[in-house]
Amino acid sequence: MSESDTEAEQLSILHLQQTLHGERQKIPVQPVSKKVERIVRLEHAGKKKSYLTAAVGAVIGYLIFFSSSFWYPTQKAASDYTPIGQLQEIGKTGSSVTVIYWAYAQKQNAMSVELDMSAVKGDVSFAAVDKERRDIPVTVEFSQSGTYILKLDSVQQDFQAVSLRVTVQDKTIRLYTNEGQVDHVDELTFYSDLDGYYQARIKRNILELEQEIQQVKDSIQQWDEEISSYKEQIAQTKARLPYLSQKQRTDAQNSITAWEKQIEDCQGQQKEANEQISQLTDEINAQKNMISEEGVSELDKKCNEEEMKQNVSESDTQKEWEEHR
Repeated sequence: MSESDTEAEQLSILHLQQTLHGERQKIPVQPVSKKVERIVRLEHAGKKKSYLTAAVGAVIGYLIFFSSSFWYPTQKAASDYTPIGQLQEIGKTGSSVTVIYWAYAQKQNAMSVELDMSAVKGDVSFAAVDKERRDIPVTVEFSQSGTYILKLDSVQQDFQAVSLRVTVQDKTIRLYTNEGQVDHVDELTFYSDLDGYYQARIKRNILELEQEIQQVKDSIQQWDEEISSYKEQIAQTKARLPYLSQKQRTDAQNSITAWEKQIEDCQGQQKEANEQISQLTDEINAQKNMISEEGVSELDKKCNEEEMKQNVSESDTQKEWEEHR
């Protein structure tokens, strides 16, 4: 290409650029139409309305949340309950409260709550509601030496859960139970003196210990069934040994060794379980010594019935195993 041709090409490109630049300058700026302006304003109004709705919703949610937690714990803990026998501090008053017993009698539409309180200065007040925020009248049936017996009346059958407020020196603690945790009884019993409530506690303790003993016995029975199963497998495998190949006999013998180890483990657990039963029985006897003669005779009868139930002893199981080996 010659020098003149190159210069002509450059002039053409420059002319094209100037033309395009001029056309851009001639393009008028269109004003925003009223329709578009109205749409923009509506969008801003919509945003303001959304912000207002969100703010109102937040306030309502805040009020609902705190009015709910005023009586009940958070949603996650709504099904929780105040553990029996666990000491609860009442703010910074130095006082404490422990739920000893909480019972519900459907026929009476009422509950009884037994509390132990300590270091209480001044008056104590109580109030209660159910899960539906229905007020439950509370009456102090008995009060002595820090033990308070409360009666909650007009408890609806669909109460689901109950919140009991205990207030000392303007500090409040909330105690909870629900229909799954409260002790369902045919009739509530109230005593005229503190000794009556203490004896009732001992009776409940003994019943709980007896239930625990029965659970241990059930475990012993289960281990005994496992031992019988292992013994049967060992006997059947030993009977087949002469008809197996060398490799099969090796595998079978390994299985027998493993089953024998399982039997020893079960026997060890049975031994520990029987020792636990012995300890629980001693605790029952100690509890019975603390109760009145009238109460002891009744409890003796019940305990004797429990002792007549089948109990798989560790010594009998060990004897059977030794004979098998």
